Amino acid sequence: MIDGSAREFINKLYYEDHYVVYKDNKYFLNGCQTKHLENGTDSVRLEVYNLTKNLTVFSITKSTANDCVEAFQDAPIWSGKTFWEIENQMQWVDE
Repeated sequence: MIDGSAREFINKLYYEDHYVVYKDNKYFLNGCQTKHLENGTDSVRLEVYNLTKNLTVFSITKSTANDCVEAFQDAPIWSGKTFWEIENQMQWVDE
């Protein structure tokens, strides 16, 4: 990962938002957001937005943050590739 550690990036997705640039597109990663439901369970959501194209490219809701982050790592949302396949071409940027 350009300008950061890919492992640190993934670890911070559990509680922080991120911005990245990949192939001239800027993305906003809305880190894990927990919602406490009325039935006493939790719902966790993680989303990725392509800010350049104003498009949601990934959205997942699971019962745990770990499940969300794992699903993110496995999803082919980066030109049909997963995060780990392209992380060396991705730049971690501030807003």
